Amino acid sequence: MTTLAPSFPTAAQARRGVACIATTGFFLSMDITLTTLLIEPMKREMGLSDIQIGLVQGTAFGIAFGLSSVPLGRLIDKGNRVRFLGIGLLFWIAAMVTTGAASSFLTLIFARLVLGCVAALLIPAAFSLIADLYPPEGRSVATSLFVVGQAGGQAFGILVGGLAFDALTAFQNAHPGAVLDLPAWRILFIGAALLGLVPYLLLARVKEPARQEQKEHHATAIGAVRELWTYRRLLIPLLAAMLFTQVTMQATSVWAPPVLTRQFGLTPGQFAGWLSAIMLAGGMLGALAGGRLGKAGQRQGGNRRVLTPAMIASLALIPLSLFGVLPTIPLVALFLAGNIFAGAVIATLGVIAITLNFPNEIKGLALGSNVLCSTLLGTATAPAAIAMVSKAMGGETMLGVAIAGLCAPAAVLSAICFFLAMRQGTTPQDGRGTTSAQRSLTEARG
Repeated sequence: MTTLAPSFPTAAQARRGVACIATTGFFLSMDITLTTLLIEPMKREMGLSDIQIGLVQGTAFGIAFGLSSVPLGRLIDKGNRVRFLGIGLLFWIAAMVTTGAASSFLTLIFARLVLGCVAALLIPAAFSLIADLYPPEGRSVATSLFVVGQAGGQAFGILVGGLAFDALTAFQNAHPGAVLDLPAWRILFIGAALLGLVPYLLLARVKEPARQEQKEHHATAIGAVRELWTYRRLLIPLLAAMLFTQVTMQATSVWAPPVLTRQFGLTPGQFAGWLSAIMLAGGMLGALAGGRLGKAGQRQGGNRRVLTPAMIASLALIPLSLFGVLPTIPLVALFLAGNIFAGAVIATLGVIAITLNFPNEIKGLALGSNVLCSTLLGTATAPAAIAMVSKAMGGETMLGVAIAGLCAPAAVLSAICFFLAMRQGTTPQDGRGTTSAQRSLTEARG
């Protein structure tokens, strides 16, 4: 079972491909912050509770994201990834329109289920494509560029969404029935859906790259799972670390705007400018820093050392989880910026570790497994859990305390798991003390 010689695209083709993939990530990330930004007017119009908000924002999205990630990751390992991304974009557009037209809590749940599936398709497809566009020494920076695109999309959703919401609301108050006779938040979701046509048209110009670093033997689904299991000494602590990080990041992505609205009485337009700025700066700088730090760690100590900065960033998340109990807006902004930066560093390095340490034929499965654990146990549970803890502690006024009480311990566990992942190494074992690489060499010699 020999490894086929890689033949990567030209530098220009690789840059063009990553630019289109990053643009797709930019637009598909808007729904995350747009829903968070507009959740308060949605809540008022539809009569939603905090627990229902948690179910819409976290549980529905996370369950769909998690349960579909492994089968979609396996599909990505076998099929045309560019085509899958195009199909995912069409479903994303439909789900955003459905959200804007929703008349019930169940309709919102359905739309979030679809968006979760699309996100589960996007991540393994994007990172698998990047792995086939660039050789290992170029993947850290290329991967960080995709994460930058996602951070830009989230910041765009906050900035444009917040300013447009306040402007539309003011215009509608002055001119009743002049703009589609729909609430401002509904118009914004429909408008975002139309913007999804931009990456769809760009993807039509991207050619599916040849798969690199593949073995001549193509494993079955069961064989791929078995092969992935040989990497368990790295895989298990790495997935656990990413899960606990996701718990802390959900507090920022879901509950930061409600904290600003309830604790300081701000409207979306009043905090959209600075919140989008710190989300953009924190996300982009964190992603770029993660890529650079991963590359430096790889040079100094091998592939597993890319996780050292992730462990340090996890430790930083412990005090940064206190943003919800701070007394002033500048302090909240500072802690949120640090939170977003550290989360982007960790997200980037976790993915880089997978792309560097797992062979191509199970890379999508490994990425899908990461999504499964992080979303099914993190995204799907953390927002609703925070709402439940807040309610048990006295109601909506205890939201910041509930965030700190759940997220700080999760950050501690994340740092511990990253440390264990680095110590365990990256060499897969077959259970008898023989590595997969050694077995391949023996078979080739035989």
